[in-house]
Amino acid sequence: MSIPPPTPVSHIAEMVIATVVGVGIGLFRDNFLLGAGIGIALGILLSIAKTLYVDRKRRQQR
Repeated sequence: MSIPPPTPVSHIAEMVIATVVGVGIGLFRDNFLLGAGIGIALGILLSIAKTLYVDRKRRQQR
């Protein structure tokens, strides 16, 4: 008996949050490159955090 692979983690919410924050900072500071950098960094951090959270939750269910 093989175990089915886990369903992939969706990162849509994290990308939307990071995009909105990045655009807001870019517009507020009048520096779009800064906003893009912060949005990308925030998106990566939120995605890593969610992946670790979901993985830990899946391991506890076993």
